[in-house]
Formats: sequence, C-alpha cells, structure tokens
Amino acid sequence: MESSPTQSPDQSDHQRQSAQKPWSWRRYIITSTIQVTVFLLLYVLSIGPLFWQWYASFNSMSSPFFAAFYTPLLLACDLIPPLSDGVNWYINLWIG
Repeated sequence: MESSPTQSPDQSDHQRQSAQKPWSWRRYIITSTIQVTVFLLLYVLSIGPLFWQWYASFNSMSSPFFAAFYTPLLLACDLIPPLSDGVNWYINLWIG
C-alpha cells in the first residue's frame, strides 16, 4: 500500500502562498483593461434588445431612464461615424 506523506499546516500554508502569483502593475493593467472592454462591449450590445425602450424614452413616451442611460452611446455615435454605422446595423438586426 502506498502511504502519502503528511504535511504540517505550516508547510501547506507556505506552499499555497508561494503558488500564488505576486501582485504586479502589469497584471493589474491587463486585467482592468479586459474588464473595461467587456463592460463597454456589453453596454453597446445592450442597445439592440432595448432599442424600443430607448426610443420611447428618447421621444418622451416613457421614463427618461433609458434616454439618460444611452446618451453616452448616442454622443459617441455622433462623434465616430464608423461606430454609428455599426450600431445602426446591429439595431437593425434586432428590429428588422
């Protein structure tokens, strides 16, 4: 029969700490960039299914929440024509 060596709690704690990677600015910046990119991507993609809510809100037919929520996207589309083309194409997938 095989017997496994027993480790003292001090050794296992030391091994767990040494197995964790040390904190670094490079890792923090990469992780933060990925998180912000995913958040912005989800924000832009959420206009598709919520377009009619935004339209009603923008034209004062309902609560102003969606108009205020999507105002940064509207301004970005005004400033960046390729983004506007892409967002319009994506909205047409949902409504057309």
